[in-house]
Amino acid sequence: MSGYAPRRARPVLLIACLVGLVAGCGSSTEASPPVRTGEPPTERIPVIIDTDLDISDIAAIAILLRDPAVDVRAITIAGTGQVHCQAGRLVTRYVLDELGSPDIPFGCGREAGGPDAHPFPDDWRARTDAGFGLDIPPQAEAGVPRDAVEVISAAVDASPSAPTMVTLGPLTNLEDALAADETLADRLAGVHAMLGTLDAPGNVMVNGLEGKDQLEWNAYADPSAVSAVFASDVPISIVPLDATKDVPVPADLADRLKTDHKAAGADLVYELLVRNPDRLRAEDGQQLWDELAALALADADVVSWEDVTVTPGDDGRLVRDDGGRNIRVAASADATSVETALLDALRRGEPRATPFAIAGSLKVAFDGTTCSITGSSDQAGVHDLTYTGPAGQPSGVTVIGIQPPHTWADVTSLLPTIDAQASPPPWISEGPSATDATGAGAPVTATGALQTDVAGPICLTGAFPNLRFVPGPSFQVGGGAIPAS
Repeated sequence: MSGYAPRRARPVLLIACLVGLVAGCGSSTEASPPVRTGEPPTERIPVIIDTDLDISDIAAIAILLRDPAVDVRAITIAGTGQVHCQAGRLVTRYVLDELGSPDIPFGCGREAGGPDAHPFPDDWRARTDAGFGLDIPPQAEAGVPRDAVEVISAAVDASPSAPTMVTLGPLTNLEDALAADETLADRLAGVHAMLGTLDAPGNVMVNGLEGKDQLEWNAYADPSAVSAVFASDVPISIVPLDATKDVPVPADLADRLKTDHKAAGADLVYELLVRNPDRLRAEDGQQLWDELAALALADADVVSWEDVTVTPGDDGRLVRDDGGRNIRVAASADATSVETALLDALRRGEPRATPFAIAGSLKVAFDGTTCSITGSSDQAGVHDLTYTGPAGQPSGVTVIGIQPPHTWADVTSLLPTIDAQASPPPWISEGPSATDATGAGAPVTATGALQTDVAGPICLTGAFPNLRFVPGPSFQVGGGAIPAS
């Protein structure tokens, strides 16, 4: 995980901003790749994954579990990261089951970082705890939940050769494992971490910090853990923001997966993307953080490597220092090659245990005056949307859900006074949105989730922020065919 900032519900039709924009609105040297397998060499790289279960982490786990060159021996959950332990165990159990790997052991570490720790924002953690909208059934865990240090120790003892720790979140669990066993550093092949930044802008935008501060969330969350790991003798390679900045999340990634998501990894990531479209928005600064780290483990050629000497600072900052610790750093990546490798990796293997299914298909037409909707809604969940707007003028639509006791009449009475730049009332949630930003008048497709009982389309046109909102008729989510209006 590296700073995925899930936003709360956007203003009623933040897509309006898109319409408005169109209408006039906005010292190192080359190194060989790091060693990732110990003695005796094994055909598959034994790894222990440490994660805080961000969307990027879940995608990385899917990549590693289905990589024929990788042998995942255990998973540990960083309680100092974006997920809390109780929810993290639930999500981990679900992901392992869905990907056909139910026997991999897992456990969670402490939830309090060191004295210099910086907890993730509460709203980020709440959304991660909820599994980013995945429909996770209640599950009963047998026995006492395992501790991360215990899981790491047992996995190292049982590994056919020295395993690699693949860390996708804060380094707290590894710090604790090294402290508990002074022989551990010698029994690990290395640490392969999505961590830090050297020269690229940071992604920590809280507490008055911004990109120029060159801080990355995995390091910033628990700086003393970074210092402890760097003080050990274990070989370290990192995939920092310097490399991930070259691989923003493709805006069309969900569309590309939609064409073929039969394999479990592709299906799981496709569902996460359609439930969380902010992962696809360039303005949110989303990058293929942990996906790149996972891909670079078995295929080191997807990035360029450099040897660098660094010293970790008190805030988790990684500072170039000739007298510092020598590590290997992924300095850059080629976006085209990485995207190809990502799709190939996600499409490996068998289907998911419970494949994702679209809950409904909606068609909205807007002629500049009337906003109409047809189609069907079979149940709450992700809906496809096809929108056709008037030719010659930018327009768009958002299908919104409303929470009782509010009614569609409350929505229509609100629209004449709504501020397009403000957040919507808490009883309104955004579902699928589509924009015909150029006014082409051709169909535009999108997906989004509807979890309420009642929903309806709001069409819009005009120049931001002076927009005209036109409501269509409401419909029952899960009510089957939508009656013609």
